[in-house]
Amino acid sequence: MKTLLMEVFVAVFLGMISISEGIRLVIMKKLYKFDIFGPGFYNIGLGAVLTIISLAYFVSERKKALGAGGKAQASQPVGKSEYRKVISMVSVLIIYIILMYLTGYLFSTFVFFLMINRIAGFRSWLSIAGVTVLMTAAFYLLFVTWMGIIFPRGLLFNF
Repeated sequence: MKTLLMEVFVAVFLGMISISEGIRLVIMKKLYKFDIFGPGFYNIGLGAVLTIISLAYFVSERKKALGAGGKAQASQPVGKSEYRKVISMVSVLIIYIILMYLTGYLFSTFVFFLMINRIAGFRSWLSIAGVTVLMTAAFYLLFVTWMGIIFPRGLLFNF
């Protein structure tokens, strides 16, 4: 139960930081008549979604943690496979940052989703490739085309 509380506390705290930063950016936009620091309303929305999802996660996991009798159950020990997943995901994030700098958004995001989907548990390379293409296209359309956010083009490629 302590782990659940810590997870939710961190997620809600990050959500509140995002909301407060978004409000600050919106105020700055009104002061300077243009938003030089980034999309404030995007930060507010993202922070609100993170906070709501964190609280919903707490409610659903609390019921599981308390069990039928209403008393806290013993937590399961974390195995080596979970540690490997965490280390793998952190490694993929580091690779993503390096690839973003070298190759730009499109290629690095494709590689990122390909590797994350494999770590997350997809076993069929065909399904991994399909989900990766859909996710990369969706993120590109959402952020680049629809929201007009400019992503890095990279040193090696110019797209």
